[in-house]
Amino acid sequence: MIKKLCTLLLLTCITAAPSLAQRYSSSDDASFAPKKGQWQVSVLLGSGKFFNENTSYLLPKFSNDGGVVGLPNGGKDNSGDLNRYLNIGSLNNNSLVNIAGIEGKYFLSDNWDINFQFSMNISLTPKKDYVEGNYTEVPDMIIPAQDYISARMTNNWYVGVGTNRYFKVSNPRIHPYLGGSLGFQMARIETTEPYTGDNYYDEDMVETDKETGKPVDPDELGGLPTQVYLSGSRAGQMFGIKAAGVAGIEYSLAPGLVLGFQFQPLAYRYDVIQLCPKGFDKYNASHHNIKIFDMPVLKLGIRF
Repeated sequence: MIKKLCTLLLLTCITAAPSLAQRYSSSDDASFAPKKGQWQVSVLLGSGKFFNENTSYLLPKFSNDGGVVGLPNGGKDNSGDLNRYLNIGSLNNNSLVNIAGIEGKYFLSDNWDINFQFSMNISLTPKKDYVEGNYTEVPDMIIPAQDYISARMTNNWYVGVGTNRYFKVSNPRIHPYLGGSLGFQMARIETTEPYTGDNYYDEDMVETDKETGKPVDPDELGGLPTQVYLSGSRAGQMFGIKAAGVAGIEYSLAPGLVLGFQFQPLAYRYDVIQLCPKGFDKYNASHHNIKIFDMPVLKLGIRF
């Protein structure tokens, strides 16, 4: 629904631009240029600024009696390829109907602005314990078991700050600019396992029958819940710091209504992936990325 509304809004703006242009005389063209003290708020349309939002790979996968902590492609030939997890922006994957975030800018002068970008996605799932069923007392009327649901919280967000220098050209509706930006993004996932119905029996813990004095068959003991041997809490996170040059151009469809295009001619990003098994050292993986022509976005905003 949001994509359809964005597409409709863009088409409306583009169609209305010629008619809007005819309503204003040349003496009104000065009102199209940004002025000191003005604000501009825009929606950013294009490739998302988040990390890969399916962050399940950040959860440590091991049990009390086995397993390895690491990324899914760890120990393989492509283990050095972290792009699938970091969602490195690409000119080959850019949807103009995707809302990537919002941007606000304040004009310090007629030619300089300071801008802020922000996007966020948070989800929370409460836990549900396993409920045991009954299949033996009444064979033709069983009580089915109910599967458990782990408590899960994920958050994925991006924030950026930058400044741009606007340049005047012969057409008063067109406003090219150059600048720079600093960005920080983070993704984190935490899960807590409820009662799952899974038990584990430690063979070293031999119990004896009080009446007979003989060892009890392990199959009859049933064992203890796995949470006794291993914490049910797991977590993982990753964060990135980015410095980039910015180039863009804005076109005033009408006074106060702006359509623009922006990209980063050169960008450097440093990312860290951390898997956090409770009670053990963190598993860390770092990544450097230098890219030309990054993060193309279309902007639709209002200036006031």
